[in-house]
Amino acid sequence: MKRPVRTLLFGLLAALAFTACGDTALNVPLADFSIQVDAVGYTAGQVVYPKDPTTFNETYVNVKTITVSGNLKVTYDVVQAPLSMTFYARTENPGDAGCTDAGLAWVCSASNETAISGSYSFNNGDEKAIDLGNENPQILAEGLNNGSIWIGAEVTNGIGTNVLFEFSNLVAHVTLF
Repeated sequence: MKRPVRTLLFGLLAALAFTACGDTALNVPLADFSIQVDAVGYTAGQVVYPKDPTTFNETYVNVKTITVSGNLKVTYDVVQAPLSMTFYARTENPGDAGCTDAGLAWVCSASNETAISGSYSFNNGDEKAIDLGNENPQILAEGLNNGSIWIGAEVTNGIGTNVLFEFSNLVAHVTLF
């Protein structure tokens, strides 16, 4: 997942370099990408984050907010459908925030986390419009400005194996200070 997020942020940084500071809205088209996960299961009440954050080079322009809109297609081998989830983000190391080290991932109580989406529910093969950051648009910007971010998910229903998340037609909507 690091490469697609780095690509997203590289595009944002390049666009920001050509934009004057102010409450300027900037829309940046992003490259399509996919994420393959061996298994996704019910984690209601808990957010699962990757062990390492996505990191960025220093930004030379402070970003006020970032939201991302586009499409997400989810395919999986059905164990229990539908697969419902909410996306979260954090800038503080989960290990410093009392989250559990689960080996390959961090597991945190959802009550202490910052949601960046509403709940999405996918049957196998569904493609839906998604919005990330609308609930808390400052958290994605804070991660970019600070140089690292963890993006995770809480699965509130369903279990799937061989899960493929295909993100397409993504656009980052950026507001500068």
